[in-house]
Amino acid sequence: MIEILKNPRIDWIGNKRYFIYITIALLLLGAISVQLRGFNLGVDFTGGTLMTVRFKDATTPVQVRSALAAGQVDTSKVTIQSVLGRSNEYQIRAPKSGNEFQDVRQITLALQQLGASSDAQAGKVNINRVNAESVEAELRLDDPLGINNVNFAGPHPYRQVGEQIVSFRDRENKGYIQDIGAIQNLNLTAPNMDGFDQARVKQVLMDHFYAGKIDLNLVSTKEIEDALYRINPLAVSDDTYTKAAAAIGKYRNDRDGVLSSLGDIQAQDVPADLLAKMEPYFTTGNFGVISADVVGPQVGEDLRNRAIYVTLAALGGMLIFIAFRFEWIYGVAAVLAVFHDVLITLGFFSLIREEISLTVIAALLTLVGYSMNDTIVIFDRIRENVRLRRRDSLARVTNDAINETLSRTIITSGLTFISVVAILLFGGEVLRGFALALTVGIIIGSYSSIAVASPIMLWWEYITNRKGKPGPPSGGTRARATERNLAKV
Repeated sequence: MIEILKNPRIDWIGNKRYFIYITIALLLLGAISVQLRGFNLGVDFTGGTLMTVRFKDATTPVQVRSALAAGQVDTSKVTIQSVLGRSNEYQIRAPKSGNEFQDVRQITLALQQLGASSDAQAGKVNINRVNAESVEAELRLDDPLGINNVNFAGPHPYRQVGEQIVSFRDRENKGYIQDIGAIQNLNLTAPNMDGFDQARVKQVLMDHFYAGKIDLNLVSTKEIEDALYRINPLAVSDDTYTKAAAAIGKYRNDRDGVLSSLGDIQAQDVPADLLAKMEPYFTTGNFGVISADVVGPQVGEDLRNRAIYVTLAALGGMLIFIAFRFEWIYGVAAVLAVFHDVLITLGFFSLIREEISLTVIAALLTLVGYSMNDTIVIFDRIRENVRLRRRDSLARVTNDAINETLSRTIITSGLTFISVVAILLFGGEVLRGFALALTVGIIIGSYSSIAVASPIMLWWEYITNRKGKPGPPSGGTRARATERNLAKV
């Protein structure tokens, strides 16, 4: 094995008091932070909406917050965080206020008013990008006719409105509506609908929808494909639009999820004349939604409980394995050391208010296994040396075992540390929590394997020997020698 340090003679056990002080200070600092500041739990655990949006141009958090407030979003509990220091990309974290459709919709509609956002209208949905189901869902949110709780024998009137709008748009108006006022033949045939004539329903539509160009930065590849086949600007019937939509979607993803303009699109499967003929029907808005995650509070609570159970189960399983493979006190010492690593890492996250998500929990479980492996290496060397050096005290054997495995610890921890730091710096916002937890955990885990696990094991052996109980696996003479030597340390 490569040795970075040749025959190190560091007195780890002799300096155990200093390690105890450091450990207590770190645990207290974390406990105080948790008590005063709490944890910044992600939407995975609290429920809510987490959206990552990227704008065409530089945008300040103040502008984003102002746009959300203008769009009737309660910004008192909304956090807006720049992604990797970029001035045009933000994570927007908002608590759950309605259903998931409403929360994402409200934030998206509000941000459409920020900057050059084509022809979008505040708080309204583009009627050219919806289907019958989404029209019904949109109308059910506000229930403008007050009929959500009315039982109907046939299709719900809001579904009827959606189907008739889609039919008018796709069959009578070539797949694109330029003016909502032009919509005709809105007939609600359900019972108990007297007084809701076509003029009233059309006014409701005008309050909730607008007729505008389809924003290529806010629609999926499937929506682009459906719109192209519906409008059919090239008057073709083959798979041209399927290939073109896939090419546009890929080109957009390659440009960080935001297209600057139609004219800038350069893709092999997009015919040259298609972009020009798309111009009257499509546009590129001022931002794109990179990701949108929505978690309900019940799901969040269940995920939080499962994360705790999984961590405790991992610790329990390792305790049983080490107790079977070595001795039970070795298992207890290793588990306490790993538990110490998790607590300090969580305290650090609380101190800097870093968000704790499921990826962070995955990192903590990775840390549990990594730190445990480091501790087992030291314990295994202690067991080997105990058999070979029966006249030496357990304290000296332990100290020598730590020094003998120190090069291995530095190499393995150092290489892993370099890897996770690279992920932290260049891995993007999605992996930031995972990489940060491992970065802190590797440092603390290497420290605890040396300064926490071994002293706990020695302390317990010293206590049991003082009480006249059997010491480490070497007999009564060894137990007395251990007591005398540990008393001097």
